[in-house]
Amino acid sequence: MTENKIASEHIPCIITVGLDERREIMKLGLVLFVKFAVFFTAGAVGEAGSLGTSGYFPVSQHGKWGYINETGQVKIDFQFDEAGFFSEDFGAVKIKEKWGYIDATGKLMIEPQFDFVHPFAEGLALVWIGGRKGKTGWTGGRYYYIDGTGKAVINVDFDLADDFAGGLARIWDGGRCGYTNKKGEIVIEPQYTYGGEFSDGLAAIWIGEAYTAQELIEQGIVEYYDEYDSAFVTYDGEEVEWPVGKFGYINTSGEIVIPHRFDFASSFSEGMANVRLGQKWGYIDKNGDVVIAAEYDGALPFSSGLAQVRLGDKWGYINKAGKMVVKAQYQSSGPFAQSLARVQQDGKWGYINSLGKLVIEPRFDRAEDARAGLVRVREGKDWYYLNTQGQVIWPRRGSVDKQ
Repeated sequence: MTENKIASEHIPCIITVGLDERREIMKLGLVLFVKFAVFFTAGAVGEAGSLGTSGYFPVSQHGKWGYINETGQVKIDFQFDEAGFFSEDFGAVKIKEKWGYIDATGKLMIEPQFDFVHPFAEGLALVWIGGRKGKTGWTGGRYYYIDGTGKAVINVDFDLADDFAGGLARIWDGGRCGYTNKKGEIVIEPQYTYGGEFSDGLAAIWIGEAYTAQELIEQGIVEYYDEYDSAFVTYDGEEVEWPVGKFGYINTSGEIVIPHRFDFASSFSEGMANVRLGQKWGYIDKNGDVVIAAEYDGALPFSSGLAQVRLGDKWGYINKAGKMVVKAQYQSSGPFAQSLARVQQDGKWGYINSLGKLVIEPRFDRAEDARAGLVRVREGKDWYYLNTQGQVIWPRRGSVDKQ
């Protein structure tokens, strides 16, 4: 059988088996408080942030990668050893073991020279020379930020650095999180056990104990690292005790503008942030005032005007007035994107629209958020791109054999 692949995620993540609070905490990035290099490696072959203006999608045929558009038309020929989604008009591609970046015509804009790359974010991309892929991400080597010409603009002298968001990038030094600007200047000294990405001018911070990867396992917070899924798998049960601490928010000057009073707090999205008070979740505004009462068993950020909330063990969606617009009925769910959200029923994934109507029946083993008019799904071992009506766009019938 000839090879036919669609770029699958290589993002370190957390798989939760039971305790949904852990799922939300890990999903929102709290794993970054530990003193080891967990990178959300969304660039090379995995999820990218923005598709830029290209609207192209990476696919593989006969062992080489190229790009299709939303109709399934091949726009960049199959010529790369690996390829990732476009971000800010740059697509990461691998040629002969080295990564570089192309534009939407397929022209190499930054020559392949890196051993590992992140997608561009706010005009800069993290790249590595040397190092190796480890259990918790790319480790070792020298890494730095480049601009769109490939020029090194910030040399990273910290233990760990992240992509830029809200004008600043998170850095870790000595197990503590701080922030740097695009000049490479530390504007907020590393001092927090956890620091979130800046959004709407604010970032969630938390001061508490920090754990190494081995300590996470020994303390029962995570059970083991799954090489196949590139994920930490957590224990089932309520017996796990998270480190004690409270969350608050700082501004871009490092000033505390919302005091530490939350048991968990996430980044702001669409003017609100999901927070936990005691055992219940609700939403606050940028003044720190509770605007949607903490009455949910789980809550995730707003996207396209709707947010995922959990009642008992079922997920649904509320609007910004706190009204339940899609009944809590799903095992799991994703955020709305392109007017669609992925939902799981009886172990299978499908998609609903903002009215809660199923538009693509749950039959897939894995599903991803919509982007530029397509969704990416897996059924068995085979990956597909579908349009928002559920029609298969890639692989095209007769183009190549499926695995």
